[in-house]
Amino acid sequence: MAHLYLFCTCLLLFFTSFGANAQRNDELSFYRYFYGVNYQMLNVNDINAGTDLDMQVDDTAHAIGLYFKGEPWSFVQYSVGIDVMRISDDNPFTQEVENNLTGNVSNRQSNVLGKALYGEFGLKHDFTSTKNLTLGILGGYRYNSVSRSIFRCSSCEEQKLNSFESSFYAKSFVEYQFTRHVHLQLYYNYYFNDTGFSDGVGLQVSFHAQ
Repeated sequence: MAHLYLFCTCLLLFFTSFGANAQRNDELSFYRYFYGVNYQMLNVNDINAGTDLDMQVDDTAHAIGLYFKGEPWSFVQYSVGIDVMRISDDNPFTQEVENNLTGNVSNRQSNVLGKALYGEFGLKHDFTSTKNLTLGILGGYRYNSVSRSIFRCSSCEEQKLNSFESSFYAKSFVEYQFTRHVHLQLYYNYYFNDTGFSDGVGLQVSFHAQ
């Protein structure tokens, strides 16, 4: 896990540096890059529902995060990002927790929370001559880490939900450029896995950084 975070961080720094150099280099002046905020609503596929392997979570998850997006050529788009996720828990557990600062003891209920790292790459097409509307299709990989635990409790019980498989996915999107610096993207992701997230729809708001 630590190696994966390090890899994504290095990748992000590389592309940011590349974009900064592109701004200073006439030969690379076509390069554009963005930072943005991402929201995605994901459908959960639990093929083991009703058995001992049932994840006992809601059918829908919500994810929000940050990402970096680049367009090295007019027909290519890629992005890397990180999300935090929350899923309603259908079978929470309760644990007695002591506050380290006040010493107060209380019973707290578990939540199903997670994080994800992803990277994607593919083709896009500027639909109009003004380049306000763009269509595209990308392929990507999403790493998921989801668990049932007590939020902000270092010594509490934690149940890893390994059925939320990491997965390759296909993404189609439509993007509209409101201004030179603000883009809005609506997208649909389909995940190629047996259990965990099956598909999702999302919204990205990008801010042109160049």
